[in-house]
Parts: sequence; structure tokens; C-alpha cells
Amino acid sequence: MTTPMTPQSQANPQSSPPRILTAVQTKIAYNVGTLSPTSQKHAQEGLCDGRMSMTRCYKHEDDYYFELQEKIRVKVSDEETPTCSSCSNSDGRACRHIWWVNDQILNTKVAPHDKSRAQYEISRDGQAARENGRASQEKEGEPFMFYDYLDETELPRVAKLGGWWMQDPSDRRDLMLVEQTAANILSAFEPCGILSKQHGQDNFEMLQRESQALFARYRNEMIRQVKSAPFLLIALGVAVPEAERDLLHLTKIHSRIERIFFDFGYWRVIRSPNESNLDATAEALHNEIGYLQSFVLDPRHYGKMGISLQGRIVGILLYTLEQLIVHAADVHDSAAVTTPQYSGLSLKDRSLLHKMIDPTSQSMFALNVLGKLGQEVLHNEMVQERAERLADLLRNEPVPEVYIQELEKLVGLVR
Repeated sequence: MTTPMTPQSQANPQSSPPRILTAVQTKIAYNVGTLSPTSQKHAQEGLCDGRMSMTRCYKHEDDYYFELQEKIRVKVSDEETPTCSSCSNSDGRACRHIWWVNDQILNTKVAPHDKSRAQYEISRDGQAARENGRASQEKEGEPFMFYDYLDETELPRVAKLGGWWMQDPSDRRDLMLVEQTAANILSAFEPCGILSKQHGQDNFEMLQRESQALFARYRNEMIRQVKSAPFLLIALGVAVPEAERDLLHLTKIHSRIERIFFDFGYWRVIRSPNESNLDATAEALHNEIGYLQSFVLDPRHYGKMGISLQGRIVGILLYTLEQLIVHAADVHDSAAVTTPQYSGLSLKDRSLLHKMIDPTSQSMFALNVLGKLGQEVLHNEMVQERAERLADLLRNEPVPEVYIQELEKLVGLVR
């Protein structure tokens, strides 16, 4: 979880980037899968470095709408060519956004193994798909019409099959659900004083005051952002209705990890370096990471999740580790409450990086989690990207190379 910018950083965006991360920045929500072969041939520009994501879908009157990041909206209508809010189709050809949306709809109808065995071609105007193989050449069947499929199957079921968030922007109840979800997430940001509480009531009360101010401003900013950009929640992995409760739990674990770092950063500036409490910090982090590990591997959750959702959770897990390194040094610049004496968590003391290691077994906890997942999850492009980024960062830290190599091997980056 992240915090918004200070007034100072808003005035000078070059010195401190915002900590409210969008789906575009985190890449957590991105998993485009594989376009059908002929679709990819005709719409290569649709891949955009392999990154598109569905933020929500809904039906209004008799038309179906699919909204992508940056509020790009694709409309699928009866007896009309699909339209895109950001592209012109004056030449009668569907744009890359329509191609991508229609291919995602096709994915909910055609099983992956069938799609790889037979090629499907989407019409130039984006209205229909047709199997393009020997069997179809011998006996050409009826084209697969996207509007008809949505109408017959009904959007709630299609959205569930696709793993998309169905939310009508004209329905106030849905907006209230988004706001309540954001409030529930942020309720995890309560001042806990895990470390500072051990070293004097005065310090604890100071931390409480600063924490309450920080997270009150964070809460208000988050809810304001969510009203205009619901995909912020998707970037945090909590806006999929079927998994909302479980992913909310996951996000709370993530947020508590950040709370530990906030406490530790505050502790570092009010105590001399030789009184640093690295052991207590590592123990607190290890406990939270243990909860994260048990959640990912809990069969009650794991057995119900689709491959894409499993991949997303593993992506969040790896992303959490990455953020512990990347943002550790810039907490002061990005904090919502400016305190002159607060310098955040400095990585000058590299021994703190045993937060990445299980202090009881000297094994990087991510290996224990990833090692029990299947290749269909681990070899997912998004998971590989996150693991590769994490491995690159760890090579600049005193982490045993064998752990890094094992991480790369698990996700299929090396043999």
C-alpha cells in the first residue's frame, strides 16, 4: 500500500513521484493472456508491449460497455460495429482496443486448449469471430457474434468467466461499494507502535499523533482517487467481487508490513544507531510475512482461485518484496505528514535486509511459497516480470546468490 504526495512534492513532482500508484505503474492488474493467432496477426498494435487491463464492464440500456485503463470505453451494440471512445473506425476496421476486448470475450467462450488447436479470426469491424482452420474451410459454420453471445449468456456470467469487475457508473450503490471497500482497506492503517511502544510512552504517543494524521489524510485521498479512477482498487487486487473478501485480507497484511516500516523509520531517528532494533523489526516482519505465506497456500483460498487470480496474488507477493527495497529510502520525501526529524527507513544499514530472509531457516520466504505452485502460475508473464525485477534488485544487496538463482529457476527465467 502507498501514501499520497506531500504538498511539497506536489509542487515539485520531479523530486518525489506520487506514492498513490495506478494500475499502469504497478502492472499488477495486467495479464493479457494470448491473443488468438490470426487476431494477433491483424492487430499487433493492440498489444502495446503486452499491457492492457479491463477496469470494469456494464450494460446500459441495450448496449454493453467495457472500460480499459485511462477510461477508454469500448461499446458493443446490436447490428452496429463496436465503437471505441478514443479511436476512430471510419475505415471500417476495429481499433486495437476493440480487438483486445473482443478477444477477451472470446476467451470466455473458447477454452485455451481449443483456442491453441484451432485458429480464430476476428472480423475487421470487430463484430464477429470465426474459426479459421481446415474443418471450417470444409464446412463453414455460423460466425460467433459478440453481441449475441453477451445477450444470450448475460453480462454477469461473462464478467465472472472473464474475472472482470461489473460496475455501472450510473448506479450510486456501486460507487458506494467502491468507497466502502476503500474505507475497509484503509481501516487496516491503524497506529500500532510495534517497535516504539517498547521504548517509552512519550515516543508511542508522538507516533500515534503522527500516524493518525498521516492515515486520515491517506484515507481521504484514497477515497477521492477511487471515485474518479476505480482501477486503483484493481491495482491493489481488491475490486474483483468474487474474491473481494480474501484479497481484502491480503491487502491488510500488505498494509501492516508498511506500518512496521513506518514505525521503524520513526524509531531510527529518535534513537542512536547503536540502539537500533533490527532484531525486533525482523521478527515483526517475519510474522506478517508468515501470514502472507499461509494465506497464499491456504487450500480454502487456493482451490477456488482461477489461474489468473493465483498469478495476481503471487504478483502482489513479489511486488511487496520489491517495494520493501525500492521505496525504503524515499519514505521521507513521499510521506503525507512532513516531520523534520523523520528520515524514513535508510538502507545504509544493510543488515536490515535479513527482513527478506527467514531468521530461523535462512531461506528466502518467497521460495517456500512459489515452490508449491504450478507452472501455469509461475510461468505467467506478469509473475516472471515481477520476479525478474526483484532478482535484479536483490543482486545489489547482500542476499545469497543461490536464493536469487532459485527464484529465477522457479518462475522459468533460467533452467
